[in-house]
Amino acid sequence: MIPKSRKFPLRSEFIAFRKTAKKTLTPHTIVYHLKTTGSTHLSVIVPKKTGKLATTRTWLKRLTYDTLYPLIQDQKLDVVVVYKPLSLKKSPIIQKELIHELTQTISNL
Repeated sequence: MIPKSRKFPLRSEFIAFRKTAKKTLTPHTIVYHLKTTGSTHLSVIVPKKTGKLATTRTWLKRLTYDTLYPLIQDQKLDVVVVYKPLSLKKSPIIQKELIHELTQTISNL
C-alpha cells in the first residue's frame, strides 16, 4: 500500500482534478492523469457494480496500488484510476489482464 499522504485527500480536489486531467480509456478502467510540480498522488475508485463483495473491491484497489505506484512515484504525476462498472471476480486470469492493462497505460503516458 502507498502512504496516505500520496492519495487524494478530498472529493472536492478530485472533482477539480478531473476537469483538467487527461483521460485514457482501457477495457476495464478510465485513467485520469496530469503532470504536477509537487509530489505524486494516486487514487483508485471501484464502484459496487464492479464487485458486490468488499473483499473484491479491496483486492482491486490493492492490486492497482501495488502495480502502479512503483511505476509513477518518480514521475511527478497525479493519477486517478476509475474502474468501469463491469462485474469482476478475483482470479489469476483477471489479475494478469489488469496488471498488463495498467502497466501498458502508464508506459504510454
